Amino acid sequence: MHLAVSRGNAHNRNMKTRNRSACLALLLILLTAALAISPRTCASGDDAAIIAGTKKYLAAESYPSDMKVTVEKVAGDYARVAITPKDPTKMDGAIAFLKREHGTWKGLTIGTGWDPADLAKLHIPKSLLP
Repeated sequence: MHLAVSRGNAHNRNMKTRNRSACLALLLILLTAALAISPRTCASGDDAAIIAGTKKYLAAESYPSDMKVTVEKVAGDYARVAITPKDPTKMDGAIAFLKREHGTWKGLTIGTGWDPADLAKLHIPKSLLP
């Protein structure tokens, strides 16, 4: 009878090892799928450059320096960013469009609403329209 108990314990250890391996594999698959579905969750090097270009543009347009900048979408050499004030009771948020020129992101326009024809004149891709 002791032999059967020992065999049962060995069998349970093998099952635990297989269950851990299966759980780890499932976790890796889910993590990979999540990253593939939502590539914008992690800031890329481009995001940092876009944010820096936006802050420079905001300073040139006399916006406060404490505005929060969030990259919403990038299409080729164009980007759309959301701009949120530190105190939304004093100022409205805005959307800005930027273009990469010679490796540097430069502001094209900022505001809360646009005529699509105006954005088309700036060659902003339709995929970036709010």
